[in-house]
Amino acid sequence: MAQNTPPPMPQGPPHLLPQGQPAPMHQHMQAQQAPGQQLPAQQMQPQQPHAQQMPGQQFPPGHQAGHPAHVGGNIGGGNAGFGRVLLSEWTKIRTVRSTVWTLIVMVALILGLGMLIAGLANPKPDDDYVSISLIGVIIAQLAAATLGVLTISAEYTTGMIRTTLTAYPRRIQVLVAKGVVFAGLMFVVGLVTIGITAVLGKAMFTSRIGDSTADVDLLRSVVGSSLYLAVIGLFGLGLGVLLRHSAGAITALMGAILLPMIIGPFLPHSVGSKVMEYSPMFALGKLIGGSDGEGGPGPWPSLLLIAAYAAIVLIAGGIRLRSRDV
Repeated sequence: MAQNTPPPMPQGPPHLLPQGQPAPMHQHMQAQQAPGQQLPAQQMQPQQPHAQQMPGQQFPPGHQAGHPAHVGGNIGGGNAGFGRVLLSEWTKIRTVRSTVWTLIVMVALILGLGMLIAGLANPKPDDDYVSISLIGVIIAQLAAATLGVLTISAEYTTGMIRTTLTAYPRRIQVLVAKGVVFAGLMFVVGLVTIGITAVLGKAMFTSRIGDSTADVDLLRSVVGSSLYLAVIGLFGLGLGVLLRHSAGAITALMGAILLPMIIGPFLPHSVGSKVMEYSPMFALGKLIGGSDGEGGPGPWPSLLLIAAYAAIVLIAGGIRLRSRDV
């Protein structure tokens, strides 16, 4: 008996098949892997989507369509604007507890110590009430300078500096932003606190002896002292980024502020007088109310000299920040 065999399946492209007949199933199914058979590497790797290039669009050199750097954008954040860096530094400095407590100590020293001395002093009509009331600024500068050190050295201690420089790889821009935010904060806090202290000190003096006959330059004393606090804080910031160690930077800072006035009297007069006249402490005394006839530069040139010290240390710290990895 003849066996019934199925008719052969039609071959050829689907559009050439007889009408009404479906295409063979093997044209719609992928080849199944037989036992022991290895598929080509191209079939084993999953296909990744590729970004479509628009007509006339050119990818940056070294980038291909679908490359993660092209699809995801600049992951490193190197194109972040300076305004974003400033905002980031402002957020950090105002949310750190050391900033709050250091500012509280600085304000307490300026205002509290000034009012205490003004209340206990036995003033004379020719006394400069400003220089007496602002005596607390001399001690408060240590708090301002210490805060400048901690603004950068604390990030090295906690390792936060790695995150900062990863988000903003332009290191000099980060250092400049830290300096701008810190100096602005210190100047504003100092201006308000010193201004209030000077006004209250004058009121306490005039209530007992009347107006002072001394040559009082209130603008120089208030504004100059506030600028000094910002500048000496930047000096501490430079030492912090240069030494990268809080204790070491603070020790060097205290030595730079206090040591000239301590060792100056023990040095030969020609040398010791110059050491004291060009020191930060002497400059602050000039700004508060010292006389221009006591030797050394005047109040504003003294402030510029301390600003030059701070600039030198900041430049040295910036060079190290760029040349050495964290």
